[in-house]
Amino acid sequence: MTYNPENQFRCVIIRGKSQTEMEDLLPLYANMVNSLCPCSEDEFNERGNRYLSKALFGNDAFETLTASKKKTVRNHLTEIVGKLLALYYHTEDGYVLESELCRLLRERNDFPLFFKSLCLNFQFPNGTNKVQEVQNRISKGINLKPYCYVVALLYYASQHQYLLTKQEIGYYVLNNLDVLQGLVPENIVFDRIIQDRKNHVHRPSLSGSYEWQHIKEQFNLLELSNIVITDDTNIWLNKDESSAIGLFLKYRKASFDVNAYDLSSPEGKKAFYTDWGKYYGSVNPELLQLNTVFSSDEVVIADKGSLTVERGAVGITSIELGDKGEALVYSLECERVRKYKERLVNKVLLLGKTKGLGYDISSIEADENPAKPEFARYIEVKSTTRTTEPAFDSVWSDSLNITSKEWTAAEQYGDYYNIYRVYFTKTKTIIIRIRNPFKLFETDQIEVFPTVFQMTFGANVIKKIYDKKKE
Repeated sequence: MTYNPENQFRCVIIRGKSQTEMEDLLPLYANMVNSLCPCSEDEFNERGNRYLSKALFGNDAFETLTASKKKTVRNHLTEIVGKLLALYYHTEDGYVLESELCRLLRERNDFPLFFKSLCLNFQFPNGTNKVQEVQNRISKGINLKPYCYVVALLYYASQHQYLLTKQEIGYYVLNNLDVLQGLVPENIVFDRIIQDRKNHVHRPSLSGSYEWQHIKEQFNLLELSNIVITDDTNIWLNKDESSAIGLFLKYRKASFDVNAYDLSSPEGKKAFYTDWGKYYGSVNPELLQLNTVFSSDEVVIADKGSLTVERGAVGITSIELGDKGEALVYSLECERVRKYKERLVNKVLLLGKTKGLGYDISSIEADENPAKPEFARYIEVKSTTRTTEPAFDSVWSDSLNITSKEWTAAEQYGDYYNIYRVYFTKTKTIIIRIRNPFKLFETDQIEVFPTVFQMTFGANVIKKIYDKKKE
């Protein structure tokens, strides 16, 4: 085994968006895929084009967009949503299916957990590239799970109390053919980095879109997974993610066998891309035992920008995300009502475990409605964990799922029904309030789509009953 740091090779990945943009768009992507799938490839492309045209450019007539905007829509639909983020995959018989990872995202609303799964599964070579590039990487003997390797190297460095730079990870690891071939243990790479430091060996600095962009994209995914922390120069492991780090160390061996496919035949290529899509969009069962918990202590109420609350004061722990959001909003509502009038705080009730109400918390208007302070306020809490803070700019949008009970309650209680959207981020927890969503829907300020159909049937439609006796 030899290790030559100068044996450089660009192993590029699909270019995504900025970290904030990526997380801002995730709910839109996931709900789009869920609403479209399963369907044929032609139907997916047609309806997906319209969906993203409306979301990105405010015009669902894809065919009327400029060539540049059409290209942007197609890049989102195929490259980012499908290949990079693995939210859907194609079957060999021409259908498009929602991935297991997409379902996890919609059910858990834990964005870092989503990116952990991507990083844990990702390897070189893979099915995100065209077949010619895949064949080229196979011919080079490339066989590595790059994010797992980076985690292993950073872990080794931390054991020796060293801090590595992003340039060192880029040059000595992610751009090095020997490492990409899976031939070099992390201790060898670490020793060479430290040796070069001591001998004042200056390696070329990777820069620009050609040399650095694919390295930066990989750091972005690791940061979004909350596995690593970076500054302008250095990169290190996030100690709060010790359980997830353990999984990256445990499953570091490339597990998708690209050599099992005949990429020179149409059948082999189709099977390769189908199987890769299933694999990349799958979720390791051990990941399902994890929840992302940030250690930031600042809570910001977006419509009361000056109000901050210490995280410890509201008892936030690593419990179920939905419960955590409800507990936080309940504590803040109690505090708000208490400041208005102490005797009224018993009117704030946490009811999230009571089924069928259509809301999680019953509170009162208090100081925010001086004319009717003791009128009831009904609050539905929707929580998400994400690494970055939402942009809240002119092009920002979000998407959430509501039940029929919640939507009925929104119509029934009107101005007194509120959705409190909670974003747990690495730097702070942000809460926004949406008042009277039903009216906002009626006035075309928000969009609401039915995504679940309930079918009721009687005995008259039954054609056959299969009755299997117990053994």
